[in-house]
Amino acid sequence: MTSESTASPIGHIVIPAPDLPKARDFYSRVFGWQVQANVPGPTYWFYRSGNVGGAFDARAKPARGAVVLILTVDDMVKSLALIEKNGGTITRSRSAIGEAHHGYDAYFLDPNGNEMGVYSER
Repeated sequence: MTSESTASPIGHIVIPAPDLPKARDFYSRVFGWQVQANVPGPTYWFYRSGNVGGAFDARAKPARGAVVLILTVDDMVKSLALIEKNGGTITRSRSAIGEAHHGYDAYFLDPNGNEMGVYSER
């Protein structure tokens, strides 16, 4: 970054979702996201999380080991239980982050196979 540039915030996140209803149900039930089915079209549905919006794209393919979104949650234990209850798979259990930062993280696969993480202070 040069002194002339400014930080660019993330404005829109596209999540691969070959099965759009599964993505809608999972993210709305587990994380409380609002999903607009068929908006703007039948293969690309907008969602709104707590701070950033985006879309689920039925044409995109999930890829493990690529960009991983970490979602902040208030209750890690409750969130992990909801993830499993709603078709997700825990790939790394809750663990302390360590000296670099306080708090805990865990990782999971959503029902479409996207790798994601959760973070909480406790």
